[in-house]
Amino acid sequence: MKTMPERRVLFLDLADVQARHNVVQAVCEAEKHTNNPVLPLGDHHEWDSLQARPWEGRTVLYDEEERLFKCWYAGKDVGVERWWNTGYAVSDDGVHWEKPTLGLHEYRGRSDNNICLRGWGPVVKDLEEDDPARRYKMIVKGPPRERMIRAGYSPDGIHWTEEAQIDLPEWDGGAPDIVALIKDEQEADPGRRWKMIWQAVLPNNKHGPERVRVKHIAFGPDLEHLTASADNPVLHPNDSTEQENHYLMLAPYAGQYVMPYEYGWYVPNGTGRFGMYCADIRLAVSRDGEHFSRGQTHQPLIRRGVRGDWDSGSLVIADKLVEHNDQMYLYYCGNGEDWTSWPGGNIPDDSHWGNTGALRMSQMGLATLGRDRFTCLETVDRETPGYAVTRALTAEERGARLSLNISDGQPLRSWVEVEVLPAEGDEPLAGFSRDDCRPLGRDGLREPVSWRERRWDDLGPDAVRLRIHFCGAARLHALNFSG
Repeated sequence: MKTMPERRVLFLDLADVQARHNVVQAVCEAEKHTNNPVLPLGDHHEWDSLQARPWEGRTVLYDEEERLFKCWYAGKDVGVERWWNTGYAVSDDGVHWEKPTLGLHEYRGRSDNNICLRGWGPVVKDLEEDDPARRYKMIVKGPPRERMIRAGYSPDGIHWTEEAQIDLPEWDGGAPDIVALIKDEQEADPGRRWKMIWQAVLPNNKHGPERVRVKHIAFGPDLEHLTASADNPVLHPNDSTEQENHYLMLAPYAGQYVMPYEYGWYVPNGTGRFGMYCADIRLAVSRDGEHFSRGQTHQPLIRRGVRGDWDSGSLVIADKLVEHNDQMYLYYCGNGEDWTSWPGGNIPDDSHWGNTGALRMSQMGLATLGRDRFTCLETVDRETPGYAVTRALTAEERGARLSLNISDGQPLRSWVEVEVLPAEGDEPLAGFSRDDCRPLGRDGLREPVSWRERRWDDLGPDAVRLRIHFCGAARLHALNFSG
């Protein structure tokens, strides 16, 4: 029987679930780090004394070669002038960050700072690049060519050279915000391996501004030859309950794609024409990296803080998912409930503050999830028992060992049991019934499934299904098949 080294069945959608009773899919809320905000602001005389966040500067990644977390972030001082710089920071653990003195760009006549670029955009480290001068890639917006998008290259992520202009016909000569950039190692077609998301503005169908930000995707063999999808837009607030979806993350994941996105709304509290803009992070998913559907739109992936917290107003997600040591690191920008006129023109008629834009304190936070734990299957009330039946799994799809990614297990209170069914029919195979299964009642990313008399690798070549029984609050995040 041919097996794969490891295969995971996630429940990002319900395509792998054939039937269920009293079981639902849920988005799992990421846990905010106790050290938040994790990236410190600069001192009052420094360029990032008011804002140090992954907003315009978009990227945090883990460099496997150097075993180092790296961050390219946007910063701003306490003045009212709007200007764009990208700062560079590093960390051994993703929590405690250092800002190296680079000496590359002046701020107020001094170059003892960590500014690596005048301009901003998302960054990729390309491990397959043969030219060492182009190991790092960026799509750059901002000074010195304000109305021009261009490709940026670097040998180290610090010293950047800007080269060819990038200009898609759909931009109509404009320079849209670049939201995300990835090199998709899952993509079989080399002509679509590079994926870029930008945002345009289109008419709104609900309360708020007349036009709202809408996401479009393009594909190409490299940064300089991108073609927009014929099925754009890829995410439009008109299609859901949010009033804006500003920035987002794009991440290939276990053969599928996750898109945590900024889910925005206006609170009609009199602080703007539309109200105060608020946002948290919610989840969209895809099987092909081009057509996305939202998960449970009422369930935040990252929740904004309570009143008084540093991130109580609105959140913006960085563009990359960081996976390290069986953890998923979600970096985000957090803003408080300070008054701001963002988006442009959201000013009350009697305002004396003027158009401040988004000039408020803004910092970087970290939220984490365990491996594969974006979503789960659970019972409706997490008390009353239920079950879910998978679609048929062929011998080639299975491995020699089956384990489950489970959370909130507790012996004799919250657990799951697995029985094996034929491709057709509801009677479990001999020795693989629920009564034969040893209950799985503890948390684990790879909890092995076992039966009293039979083994998973006893199964023959015929397709089988799994009927998974849930008791209590136990959550199932993934099935793991390993050879």
